[in-house]
Amino acid sequence: MTVFRMLPDKRRLSWALALSLAAATAQAAGMVDLLNLAFDSNPSLQSQANLVRASQADVKGANWQFYPTPSVSVEQVSASNQDTSYNKDSRVITFRLQQPLWTAGRLTAGVGRAEAATAAAAAQMEETRLQLALRTIQAWGEWRAGQQKLLALRESVQTHQRLVALIQRRVEGGVSAVADEVMAQGRLEQTRSELALAQAQQVSALARLEQLTGQRIEGAQLEGLDIGPVEPIEPLEPLLERAWRNSPTSLKLEAQIRQQEMDVQIRKAQLMPEVYARAEHQQGSFSASGSNSANRFFIGLSATPGAGLSAVSGVDAANARLQALQGDVESARRSLNEQISLEHVSARSQQQRRVSLVAGLRSIQAMVASWDRQFLAGRKTWVEVMNAARELAQAQTTLAEVDAGYVTATWRLAVLSEGVAAIVSGLGTPLQPTGQQ
Repeated sequence: MTVFRMLPDKRRLSWALALSLAAATAQAAGMVDLLNLAFDSNPSLQSQANLVRASQADVKGANWQFYPTPSVSVEQVSASNQDTSYNKDSRVITFRLQQPLWTAGRLTAGVGRAEAATAAAAAQMEETRLQLALRTIQAWGEWRAGQQKLLALRESVQTHQRLVALIQRRVEGGVSAVADEVMAQGRLEQTRSELALAQAQQVSALARLEQLTGQRIEGAQLEGLDIGPVEPIEPLEPLLERAWRNSPTSLKLEAQIRQQEMDVQIRKAQLMPEVYARAEHQQGSFSASGSNSANRFFIGLSATPGAGLSAVSGVDAANARLQALQGDVESARRSLNEQISLEHVSARSQQQRRVSLVAGLRSIQAMVASWDRQFLAGRKTWVEVMNAARELAQAQTTLAEVDAGYVTATWRLAVLSEGVAAIVSGLGTPLQPTGQQ
């Protein structure tokens, strides 16, 4: 197997460069280019990137809490001459510098909570990237199915037009009945209707891709991206384990649990007194005689547990929220396992159907060619020829749906199991994208 040759993260190729890639790398780089195009212009990702930067600033702020806190106070008094408490200076300025010495772990927990919040914000952004990647892959798959069906139905329309012209000549020559011409015209119009439906599917999928990428995309640009399935498909069990390990949801829950654990510590620390040291420099005095300035140094103990037993209630509430988050982990894991299992079943079943449909299509193509000759020789009826043409079109459109579904399922499975970051950077488990068969 070969390792993905992916684009560098946070960079994307131009469409012209993507279309000129060698066939061996276009299958991987083409999809990655499409994903990076969606990532670069998505407003939700840009918003969450700002939230990550805000969380990183909060970490710096939490670390600053270990440093001394400066403060200054200026008091101006206006008192009567008989008030002996204020018979000296009318203004006093005090400079203070207070340093916490022991906070029962509150400051350390504050840093831990800020760091966990940053990890949760980053995981939330990666979760959004994952969902955006899955939607982009799905939209591309719908466009691929519509495009392949369009090619098949255009060929079918041409076949039916040829058959209509043939039966018209036979009707004019008195060899066939008028009813045969009516049936042929009906089948032609039915095929044209299916062609219009395939065109609508392709246009709709292209519009979704334009909304996801935020850019104008032409069908010819997507046709130049030779995106094949990711093979081989691994067994389910290792996929489940790796998917959970790489899941942004699991990382987010882990960070949120850590954040809540730190919150519990902070609330417990509020029940304990805080030891601090404070240095003061005072200029002026309202009543004391002597020097106009003074320096002081304090060692103090302060406690603010809150009204009544509110601090104890806060600890209980924080513990309850922690238990709720721990319960969410198993729920999220089961949900992811279900999603992976469904994608795995879809990829496996469509892989098998694809092989069978390719073999069946070859047989139908040979049958159609044979029956055309037998009809002209009088050994097949007109109805059999028309049914064979319709069966060929149905086989081709079914193969188009299954083929696109198979490629889409393998890419969705790869993104879910490896993670978006690994896929776009090529750092995941080696995967081998294969070409169209």
